[in-house]
Amino acid sequence: MIAILSDVHGNTAALKAVLADARRRGARRFLCLGDVGGSECLDLLAEVNATCVFGNWEVSGWHRYAARHQAWVRSWPPMWVEERWVAVHASPDWPKEVESVEAAQMYRRRHGVSWLVLFPALDRDIEARWRALAALEAMDAVVAFHGHTHVQMVWRWGPDRRLVRLRDEDIRLVDGCRYLIGVGSVGEPRDGEGACYALWSPRDRVRLLRIPV
Repeated sequence: MIAILSDVHGNTAALKAVLADARRRGARRFLCLGDVGGSECLDLLAEVNATCVFGNWEVSGWHRYAARHQAWVRSWPPMWVEERWVAVHASPDWPKEVESVEAAQMYRRRHGVSWLVLFPALDRDIEARWRALAALEAMDAVVAFHGHTHVQMVWRWGPDRRLVRLRDEDIRLVDGCRYLIGVGSVGEPRDGEGACYALWSPRDRVRLLRIPV
């Protein structure tokens, strides 16, 4: 079972609570979707051997991290890809040539794009949502996990060509469907109290969790 978390934003207490809760629930792997903030939070992620992808915070401020963390953060990819699923900070619709925090900085300068173009908010940007689903289909992936919005939100695209928002906290994947799953924020949730994350059983189940801090 994989714990997938995002947007810690330097909230050490919330991160400690999420990691402890995930362990109690049987998580054996940890995947962080960026916007970590704070050397102590990076230390905690390193202790659990977390896999990380970078977010906009890392792009704009990796050089402000402690020296012991800079090389690690600079090695993070923009997207984590496994069989039939992907994980990314904002959207799987990502420029192929942008493979590092430095490349993301250069891409913004070269093309003059805003942060919300490179890192769209899938909870509010309908066009970006459709582009994300198209990217999923191009990769032949079933699920894309993302953070960035600070909101737990799940969208399902089915064979009936309808895009439906799912409001369940325990989601069983349906054959023939694709999913965009916002895991929420550990450190600064915008959709209620508590620290948020997801537990992923890669065969067929996602649980969205919110714990007190």
